[in-house]
Amino acid sequence: MKIKVRQGSETVDDTGAVSRPGERQRSQGVNMNTQTSRHASSIVDPPAPCITGVRTGYLVAGAGTPVVMLHASLGSKSQWAALAERLATRFRVIALDLCGYGDNPTPSTAASFTLDDEVRLVTAHLDRLVAPRVRVHVVGHSYGGLVALRFAQCQGNRVASLSMYEPVAFRLLDEHDAALADVTQLAARVTRLVAVGRRHDAAQAFVDFWSGDGSYACLPLPAQTSIAHRIDKVPLDFQAAWRWPLSPDDLRGIVAPTLLLAGTRSPAIAQRIVTLLAEALPNRCTWWFDTGHMAPIEQANRINYWIEAFVEACAEVM
Repeated sequence: MKIKVRQGSETVDDTGAVSRPGERQRSQGVNMNTQTSRHASSIVDPPAPCITGVRTGYLVAGAGTPVVMLHASLGSKSQWAALAERLATRFRVIALDLCGYGDNPTPSTAASFTLDDEVRLVTAHLDRLVAPRVRVHVVGHSYGGLVALRFAQCQGNRVASLSMYEPVAFRLLDEHDAALADVTQLAARVTRLVAVGRRHDAAQAFVDFWSGDGSYACLPLPAQTSIAHRIDKVPLDFQAAWRWPLSPDDLRGIVAPTLLLAGTRSPAIAQRIVTLLAEALPNRCTWWFDTGHMAPIEQANRINYWIEAFVEACAEVM
């Protein structure tokens, strides 16, 4: 059974009010009134939650229908600590480290690395942790959202729902799209700086692009060091994104109910991708916030509220 959720885009301001041109639509069975959330001061992963099921490369908590969580570039399974604790009372939460992050080493086969390597990692974990034929809810942010999209494309029969905040599906954009030029330059710069060992410079370029100029410099020195230590994987994230042979027709085959979340203060390319995804996915709802690309970390309580509501609504009709 699938839930029909296709709706127009709406914008949520900092007070939680929802507005868009034309008549307001209500999400089916989901209370979409937001709550004021506390703002985090950095993009660094929060501490791991007090959950006993932490293992190498993943954490598991709770019981019930599985919810799989995929983090952004430079993150780890701990990115979803707060959401995991919220959902673990009703679902079986599985937060994973993607390749080269958290407990996982950087892939040794860098030249041939693709998005399907990430999908194989996710699939291998699910084969061990989830009973056959049990469908899972998938949550992803940024690069993790892109992995979630590819997983849904390859393993559609295993996906009960998708919740994504600004998946970086760069291949959706036309090669002449102005928004694509900026991220192409960023990818080349980060790759070049990593290659010559200038990790802090590479980390600064990457963080400031997604979070705003000066964001990296405002982080405490230990946080900067931690990010710079993980930056070696980012060129492979870009490589994987460029190599995905994606088209709108491919996306129309993803029929799972999908929640697309995005920020009106995010980089232009992130907003363009979400707009194009909203046109291509057949069973989606899209909600815009007055936030930036890192809102799932910097404003976790606010974004988690919407993801939690959507997953619960989809679970009710499974």
